[in-house]
Amino acid sequence: MVMVKMYRKDLETFYEVDEDRAIELEAVGYSRDPNVQGTEFSGNSTSSSGTAATSAEANQQAQALYSFMPQGVLDDFINNYIDTGDADTSIGLTRKSQVWKDNFSHLLNKDGTLIMDELTSLTTINTYKQTLKEIGIDDFTEFEDEFKEMVSSVSGAEFQDRIDVVYEGVVNQIPEVKQLFAEQLGVVADDATIFAALINPKVEDKFLKGQITTVQIGAQAKKAGFGFNYDKFDTLKKQGLTAQGAKQLYGTAGNIMSQAQSIGRDLGIETLEQATLGNVQAQQRLTRIESELMSKQGIQLGAAKKDGKITGLTT
Repeated sequence: MVMVKMYRKDLETFYEVDEDRAIELEAVGYSRDPNVQGTEFSGNSTSSSGTAATSAEANQQAQALYSFMPQGVLDDFINNYIDTGDADTSIGLTRKSQVWKDNFSHLLNKDGTLIMDELTSLTTINTYKQTLKEIGIDDFTEFEDEFKEMVSSVSGAEFQDRIDVVYEGVVNQIPEVKQLFAEQLGVVADDATIFAALINPKVEDKFLKGQITTVQIGAQAKKAGFGFNYDKFDTLKKQGLTAQGAKQLYGTAGNIMSQAQSIGRDLGIETLEQATLGNVQAQQRLTRIESELMSKQGIQLGAAKKDGKITGLTT
């Protein structure tokens, strides 16, 4: 991957990023031209003499350069500007303050240098929020920590792609999950709340203390026509059955059971569940039925594996 060095007039360092990230940075004031590095920021009329400034001048500079900052950070910059009369010195001091660290410590490398500037990080996080708004999530309280962890490595476009993939994978489960919440747990939740819980474990823990995964597994069984028993699915979850494994298991179980019945063999869903979870006895029984089907009808069924782990059943 070709890396690009990006510079900005109000910073003394550069960022080395990929081409997609470089395009995003250009949109918020960065340049590929190294000649801009360390020069006075465009529009900055502060003197370099370090003379003190009035409160009005400090406020003017704060609004011109950093109006996007949280108020506490902005106030610290203003106080520093009054003392120094210089914007570059003031923002440097502000970035060492506790109020700045409370808001932006995630932007620091281990050596104390900036990973990216505040405006870039806030702009990127705003694109994350816009992406979630598009699928109905407008409460970002439980996502703020994740946003900060991601912002230095995940672009807005990449986050959009990730959410699109997850949404396509679970959107068809939401009606069943919603119904089971209401019927089995007495919980009424809208689509956005359910999807937020599906994509963010922290939301899941706060929302139902981990129960959503159990219900999600049960939703796959219900969709395929099997009954719902919360305790049963909670046990299967604890034994290692995932929502994706449940989708494959229950999506193919009816056909497998029907094929077994056609040769006079009684194959229950419990056997298929245990075979999916790696139970040797259940897998051996499945293999025996498979051998009969192969000899009588030329049909093969068994356990689907990936990286040596059972992921579901196949026909």
